[in-house]
Amino acid sequence: MNLKNSIFKYWEQISVAILAIMVFCFWFFLYPFIPVVREMSQLFLWTCDYLTERLVVPGGAAQYLGECIAQFFLNPANGALTYAILFVVAQQLSSKLLRQFFPTIKSKVRFPLSLLPPTLFWYVATLPHIPLTPTIAALLVMTAGCAVMSIQTKRIRLVVLCLVIPVMYWLTGPIAALLVLCAVRWIPLTATLFAACLIGSSYVTPYPLEQIAKGIDYDWSGVKEMGTYEEMECDMLIRQQEWDKILRNFPAPQSPAVRSAVLLASYQTGQIGYQELMSRLVVPVSMYESEPSVFCMGDIHFTVYLGSLSSAFIVSELASQLSWTAISQRAAFEAMEYIPNYNKSGRALKNLTEICIITGQYALAEKYLSILDKTTFYRRWVRKMRPLIDNPKLIEQNPFMKKSQEQYQQTKDYFFI
Repeated sequence: MNLKNSIFKYWEQISVAILAIMVFCFWFFLYPFIPVVREMSQLFLWTCDYLTERLVVPGGAAQYLGECIAQFFLNPANGALTYAILFVVAQQLSSKLLRQFFPTIKSKVRFPLSLLPPTLFWYVATLPHIPLTPTIAALLVMTAGCAVMSIQTKRIRLVVLCLVIPVMYWLTGPIAALLVLCAVRWIPLTATLFAACLIGSSYVTPYPLEQIAKGIDYDWSGVKEMGTYEEMECDMLIRQQEWDKILRNFPAPQSPAVRSAVLLASYQTGQIGYQELMSRLVVPVSMYESEPSVFCMGDIHFTVYLGSLSSAFIVSELASQLSWTAISQRAAFEAMEYIPNYNKSGRALKNLTEICIITGQYALAEKYLSILDKTTFYRRWVRKMRPLIDNPKLIEQNPFMKKSQEQYQQTKDYFFI
């Protein structure tokens, strides 16, 4: 009986916990590659310059926080856990706002309504071209709304709201327009204030009013392709060197890049030999339906597909595994060019650093390492690589780099075509 009473009393909390577990399982088991793509599409640095670049534009604080969180998505479990936490936070804030706006609403009605915003955020998170920025911005605005609505005196609430709107607009971007609802009787005044902030910001930032109104980092659609779900998942698996999973998950791949990854997985698992691998990778250009990039290795033409961010990373990893250093370098640069909002990529810089060490470009490798040293998760790797620059003879003790260096020295570099 006590158990039933407890369930009846805490049914909302139990329901939220169950939903959070469902969110975690969704991201961890079904779509772990989407958070991973978000991590490799940025390079979050713990520097004052990086922070300043974000804070000088509307919505920059939300972008900064979103990118700070996304760096933890290097581990798919962290991504799943983060989205579960964001779901719970959004539900709790929604529930509190509903109680503040509609004090008499019953819990049986309030709870389903409180699930609408987190469900919307959940859906938005499945869209690769939508970064974390709008979700973080919405949560910050909801938090500010809860604080403003907790002020009982309406005139004081209006004064505070007039101070909060400009601040929150600069921190979160256009989604701060939702704050005008905190003073229903004074919506014309607060809406005018928000419009003034929006228009005024177009004169002090290097962005047109149309882009500012949409959110500077709210949507990456209309820019270069992130890749298909197939390419994203395959890229994550090839990065983790899960060769058996690649063969199991892609029995009939559609993307040319994924087909190449499947061939590499077959080679790595011993199902095909090197000669067969080469005979199926090195083919006439005319065999590809879409226009590929062409790399010359002596008298051989190696054709690959670099049509998206994920496919370029697949090619870079594939070429790295086969010690085709020039091709790996070209693909890594191509991948970085595909990143929306002109970001850099920690993963691409990591690959390029290894390539620079292999090719003997130690000054450039040191430059990349100095950048990666300001990150959270690549810093430990930087400490392992620096001795190779200071003492190149140590490369002899690294079988992968030694093999790649020997093959690179025996092959003409066709990086610039």
